Amino acid sequence: MVNSDNYMKLDFVEYCEDEGKPSEWRLDGCQLGDINLIVGKNAFGKSRILKAINLISNLLSGETDLEADGKLREWKLIFDFDKDGQQKVYILKVENGQVVREIFSIGNRNLLDRKESGEGIVWAEKLNINMEFQTPTDGVAIFKRRDSIQHPQFEEIYNWANLLRYYEFGTELGKGFLGSIKAESKNLDLKDTDQVVNIFISGQKELGVNFIKAIKSDMLTIGYNISNIETKSPGAFLFGEDDEIPMKLQCLYVQENDLKTKTEQGLISQGMFRALSLIIQVNYSLLAKKPSCILIDDIGEGLDFERSSAIIKLLINKAQTGLVQLIMTTNDSFIMNGVPLDYWSVIERKPGLAKLHNIHNSQQIFEDFKFIGLNNFDFFETQFYLKGFDNEENIEE
Repeated sequence: MVNSDNYMKLDFVEYCEDEGKPSEWRLDGCQLGDINLIVGKNAFGKSRILKAINLISNLLSGETDLEADGKLREWKLIFDFDKDGQQKVYILKVENGQVVREIFSIGNRNLLDRKESGEGIVWAEKLNINMEFQTPTDGVAIFKRRDSIQHPQFEEIYNWANLLRYYEFGTELGKGFLGSIKAESKNLDLKDTDQVVNIFISGQKELGVNFIKAIKSDMLTIGYNISNIETKSPGAFLFGEDDEIPMKLQCLYVQENDLKTKTEQGLISQGMFRALSLIIQVNYSLLAKKPSCILIDDIGEGLDFERSSAIIKLLINKAQTGLVQLIMTTNDSFIMNGVPLDYWSVIERKPGLAKLHNIHNSQQIFEDFKFIGLNNFDFFETQFYLKGFDNEENIEE
């Protein structure tokens, strides 16, 4: 279990892919807050940004191995200040499945400095020395060298990576997957968002009635009035007529107040199931006291205006508790109008480059627009956005 008081939050990220090649793509200067809505037109890089953050979290947590895919990738992550007011900085450069450089520092102290050969220096807390080490070139040292006694400095960044969740709201989010009646969180890959049935079963066992109440309350908040949510053996329509259904397999069902019969997982509308899946998984993270960075791509996709607006407000309320950092993407005008500009990050796109502008790095532009009296989506469509932010300094003057 992770104490939320010690949970790191991502403050800043830079990412570059295939530097110096025709395929080069760079995320430049992505400053983040506790609540973030990344807005941009199609093909501006919204999903790519979230995937870059998710990929490094998977590398740091050991969820994913480096792949020899010919790609050159480099990340720079800056996390919030520690108790002494010092920032934590992590740099990773990989090429074709091999680590080229890896550095972790707090303030002006390098606690890890690893080179392309796999040789490096790492701070050993108990020994009170910088010690030499050698590690395979195809592994990330932050994960490979985990040792809570000698290298406690790695635990926070590992926990951040391990608890990060990435949801692609435009997908089924587990609608086509069944669970097992014997599911337990210790045997679950909680990063696999298709495992919603097993996550629900685990939450029901571990968290009890409060977990169910939270799900029903959140579903009501976004316009789905359900009196019960449970699991059951799936109906025969999921299998062939002559197939024997394994008893240990389970699916979700909901009882809506205005319906006489239960609605089984396979018959729940895609929009409703996406919302249900997300709510189950987010509530499990929060109630199990596993604070997390939550990435949600295309939030509200497949929901009507009222429900997409409601789910955004619900997620923002949860993020305002300070237990979770929320990073979402959209190009939906209704969602943009429902989220305060203070949470926006607008993508400026140039060839091979995406730069985010928000209240942190372009404050005057955002503040000036608030006095115009137009709705938020107009900010997305006005000259502030269409002409880019090249003249930021002139506008501020």
